[in-house]
Amino acid sequence: MKKTWNIASIELENPVVLAPMAGYTDSPYRRICRRFGAGLVYSDLISSLGICFNNEKTMHMLEFDPEERPVNLQLFGAIPEKMAIASKVVEKKGFEMLDINMGCPAPKITKNGCGGALLKDPMKIKDILQAVVESVAIPVTVKIRIGYSRDHINCEEVAQIAQEAGVKAIAVHGSTVEQGSKGKKNWDAIKAVKQCVDIPVIANGGVKSIKDFFAIQQYTNADAVMIGRAVIGRPWFFKLVDRALDGEEPELLDREKVNPDVLFQTIYDHFDLQLEYYGDELLAVREMRKHLHGYFHGQPESCRIRDQVNKVKNKKEMLTLLRNYQNTFF
Repeated sequence: MKKTWNIASIELENPVVLAPMAGYTDSPYRRICRRFGAGLVYSDLISSLGICFNNEKTMHMLEFDPEERPVNLQLFGAIPEKMAIASKVVEKKGFEMLDINMGCPAPKITKNGCGGALLKDPMKIKDILQAVVESVAIPVTVKIRIGYSRDHINCEEVAQIAQEAGVKAIAVHGSTVEQGSKGKKNWDAIKAVKQCVDIPVIANGGVKSIKDFFAIQQYTNADAVMIGRAVIGRPWFFKLVDRALDGEEPELLDREKVNPDVLFQTIYDHFDLQLEYYGDELLAVREMRKHLHGYFHGQPESCRIRDQVNKVKNKKEMLTLLRNYQNTFF
């Protein structure tokens, strides 16, 4: 598998992509993942209507640091005209590319006809993608699932619509919308998408290890692999994949334990970035709690320490807890 690949004219240094994950892939975590070698990072999914109405929280989600580049902002919505307006705002903010979410299974998204619900309406998909592509000069990508339900697998049709609309890359999650994150992932459907379009295809779903990364890429022949849950609290996963791409044995890398110094330095750096980005100590602490659950998974006394993390209220308490835990068990 070659390292570099392209989306339109944008060259990416490796084929390891951070998936968009609601509540996790904010600017601080994207910066952490880029530091560990993610070739491309996606934002959390962002509301096109929130942008159109200049919602304060939504507009803050459009802020990013140059360290994140290249970064792909993911937009969701179901109204072509509003999606086009929001896309122009995204382009003016300086993002290298723009992704359209057509796969999110969350009921709060699908009940409004957005995200994965769009897979039931290919004509609307065409209208949205054409409106967005025509409104911006930056590359437009799309993220889908293989279909809405087991009886409605239409990823090949959607991929061809996307390519004809001018989309420059497509990410395909190997599950249906109804399936959510449960059950076996359908890599055959991802492979079929790769065979039916000429634009880059990013395989997503079922990657929990370095070995899985190579398995899905080799099976589907995808240009890149997108990783989500496996990197929550484990951003060094990107560096491990990069080492495997350089020839190290995946199974050995999967057994490699993170160095405690790397673990805690990453946590402290991440918390500093949260404080900087949110500008609100309480909010930064709240946002950091869920990441710490991931960082401490499998570590000594992890259940007890995660319970204590949930009770932390400010920066001082957070740092005291972290240092005590580090000094006691590491």
